[in-house]
Amino acid sequence: MPTRLVVVEEAVVARGSDVHVAPRITVHDAPRGTFPVRLRLPDGTERLATAALDVAHIRGPHGVFAMVRLVGLAPGDVPAGTEIWRE
Repeated sequence: MPTRLVVVEEAVVARGSDVHVAPRITVHDAPRGTFPVRLRLPDGTERLATAALDVAHIRGPHGVFAMVRLVGLAPGDVPAGTEIWRE
């Protein structure tokens, strides 16, 4: 069953040709490596992408903080309001 990870507020260039999206999320069991996601853009279109979680070394009261990294995308590919769903 798909799970919504985050609604994008901002997308910024990460290392290489990847994008980090804000806000950060809290995770309890972060997957290692990459995993498939579906992007639902504000205009209603959807596309498949590959994501990874970059886990911070800081822990909050409800779990570990992570940034969603989208592999091979540019900030313009992920406008504010885009929903990221884990497949």
